[in-house]
Amino acid sequence: MPLSNIVRVSRHITYVVELLGRDATGSIAALFSSFRVEWMPPDRLPMWNVYNVNIRTNNDLESWHFKMNRLAGKRHFGFYELLQLLIDEQGSTETLNQQVTSGRVTASDLHIKNKKYEELQQRITALTAEYDGGTRTLQQFLRAVAYLVPEGENS
Repeated sequence: MPLSNIVRVSRHITYVVELLGRDATGSIAALFSSFRVEWMPPDRLPMWNVYNVNIRTNNDLESWHFKMNRLAGKRHFGFYELLQLLIDEQGSTETLNQQVTSGRVTASDLHIKNKKYEELQQRITALTAEYDGGTRTLQQFLRAVAYLVPEGENS
């Protein structure tokens, strides 16, 4: 959904988070509080928006895991070596996050795509253009996108 729509519905999201966390106690209450502080401020909404961005979580996670294994090499890390590797990764991630937030880098700049997913993304981009142009309703758009995704990934 375009960022303008996310901003418009953000008060509903805030309400739902408040409603779900209302009766929470202990660590669950702390989780809701942390979520509200970290992810609910208005300046964080653009980070929620993946409209027109192809993100494949499994591929991203597998890529990160491969990178960490490559950095670790074949040896078994001790606790402090692993901790240092994770601290370095956190620093890199925070820098990248700042670059994306500032607009210097976009999420689509960060992905290397294979041919199969590139073609799928082109189809989704065409459907998105139809939705943006008003030739498809939101329901028609979502049905068309769901049709493109194999059954196992669609449930």
